[in-house]
Amino acid sequence: RNWLKLQILHCGGIVDPSVFPRPPRKQVMAANTMRESVSRNNLVRAREAAKRFPELRALCRKFIANFEKRTDAPDPKFGYKKYKALLQRAANRELETIFVDLNDVEEFCKQEILEPDEAIADAKQIPRIQLQQSIEQWMSDIETNTARYVRYFYEACDAELPDREIGISNAGSAKDVIMKWRERMAAGQSTTGGADGAPAAGVPVRLKNDFDIRFLPRNSRKSMKLREITASSVGSLVQLDCMVVRTTAVKPKVEVVTYHCEVCDAEIFMSVESDRYTPMKECPSQRCKDNKQSGKLRQNNRTSKFGKYQEMKVQEMSEHVPVGGVPRSITVVMAGDLTRSVLPGDAITLTGIYAPSTMPWFQQARTSGTKQEMHVDAHSIRKHKSGYNEDAEDEHDLSRRVAEAMAQGNMYEQASRSIAPEIFGHADVKKALLLVLVGSFTKQMKDGMRIRGDIHTLFMGDPGVAKSQLMKQAVNIAPRSVYTTGKGSSGVGLTASVIRDNSTGEVTLEGGALVLADM
Repeated sequence: RNWLKLQILHCGGIVDPSVFPRPPRKQVMAANTMRESVSRNNLVRAREAAKRFPELRALCRKFIANFEKRTDAPDPKFGYKKYKALLQRAANRELETIFVDLNDVEEFCKQEILEPDEAIADAKQIPRIQLQQSIEQWMSDIETNTARYVRYFYEACDAELPDREIGISNAGSAKDVIMKWRERMAAGQSTTGGADGAPAAGVPVRLKNDFDIRFLPRNSRKSMKLREITASSVGSLVQLDCMVVRTTAVKPKVEVVTYHCEVCDAEIFMSVESDRYTPMKECPSQRCKDNKQSGKLRQNNRTSKFGKYQEMKVQEMSEHVPVGGVPRSITVVMAGDLTRSVLPGDAITLTGIYAPSTMPWFQQARTSGTKQEMHVDAHSIRKHKSGYNEDAEDEHDLSRRVAEAMAQGNMYEQASRSIAPEIFGHADVKKALLLVLVGSFTKQMKDGMRIRGDIHTLFMGDPGVAKSQLMKQAVNIAPRSVYTTGKGSSGVGLTASVIRDNSTGEVTLEGGALVLADM
C-alpha cells in the first residue's frame, strides 16, 4: 500500500505528487536545450542549402547542354552529348521520359570541381571557392531535396529543347493546332496593347512539352528496408526492395487546367501540383481588372493537359519481416510511361520521392490530425526477375545454345544437376523440381474444358535435409514465384482479402501469396 498513496478530496480525486515524482529540472532543461539545438542546426542547414540554389540552377542547365557520354555510336547531330540527343527525341515526340542518371551528375561534379565555370561565378557574383563548395554539395542536395531539382532540370530541358526535325511531320496533330492557335491569340493581344488588352501570360512549360523528368539512382546507393524509412527521409530520394501486392486502373490526371474568359477572351492557365485543386471562378486578367468586371470562366478540357496516373501498393520483402511481425506496406504513385510496368507479385527495386499525401483540410483535421499519410512518387522501377517473354535476347543465339546443349546429350540429367549444385545427392528430388519448373502444355478439350499443365509437388522429410534450400533454389530460377513461410509473405495471408480504396471508395481484392505466384 505504500507505493500508492492517494488523497481523495471531496472536490475530486487528486494524486499525491510524492507517488509519481517529476523528473529532475536539470534533465528537463537539458532535453529542451538539445531539442532547440537540433532545430537550430536544421534551420541553419536549410538556409545554407537555399543560398546554393542560384548557382546550382545554372549548373543544371550546363549539365543538360554540355555533358558528354562516350559511347560506341555517337548521335549524328549532337555527337556524344547524351541529353541533347535525348531532348531531340523528346522534341520529335519519340520519348516520353528523360531519365537523368545521377551517375552522370556525379561524374560531371568531379569535372567541375577541378575547373569551376568562371562565367557562372561572375554571373552569380560569388567567389570561385564558394562555387566549388556548392558543387561538392550538389549530389546530396539532389538526393535530399529531389522535388525542387526535378523542377530545375525540367526548366533546363525546356531552355535547351531543340526544334523538331524537318523530316518528322506532326503538323496535323491536335497539340500542334492548339499551339498555333495560342501563338495567334498571343500575337493579337500583344499588338492590341494599351488598356484594352495586355500580353497574354506565359504558357506553362508542362503544357508546352510532352516529356517528364525523372532521376535514376547511383550504382553505389544501397537499397533500404521499408522499416528503415524515418521522418528525416521526407522529401528525399529513397530506394526500396519491395513486392507489388496491388495495382489500380490507369486513370487520367489533370496537370494543367485552362480556362476561357467569356468577357475578355483571355486564356487562363492553372498548374495543378497536388491531388486536389480548387477551380477558378473569376478572371484574373488585367483587362477585367481595369474594366472592374468579374469575367466568368469556362473550363476548356480540350486544351487542358492530362497525364496517365496509377497507384500501386507495395510491401516489404519476406526476408525483411522480423519473426512474428506483419509486413508493412506503402502506396506508390506512378505516372507517364511507368504505368502498367509491373503486376502484382513482382519483386522490384523502387526509387522515388518519399512525400506526404495531400488531403482536404477538414478530412485531415477529423481523421489524422497532425499525422501525415505518406506515399512514394516513383522515379525508377527495376524488376528483380523478368519473365520468359520479357528478356530481350537474340533468338538466334538462344537457338544456337539450345542446339549445342542437345548435341552434348543427356539434358535431363544435366539440367537437374544444375539445381542447387552445392547440395549433394537428392537426384530424384532435383528432377522433380525441374519438372515443376518446366511444367506441361495446357490442353483444350473439344467440349471447351481447359486442363492446366501446372505440376504441384510436396516435400516431406526429417529436419535438416535441405527441403527449404531446394525450394529457395526453385524460387530463384522461376521468373514469377513467391516463397512464403510461417511469418508470412503477404499482409493478407495466403488467399485474398477485400480492400476499400480510400481515394475512390472502390472495393478491390488484394491477393495473397498463392494468388500472386499464380498470376
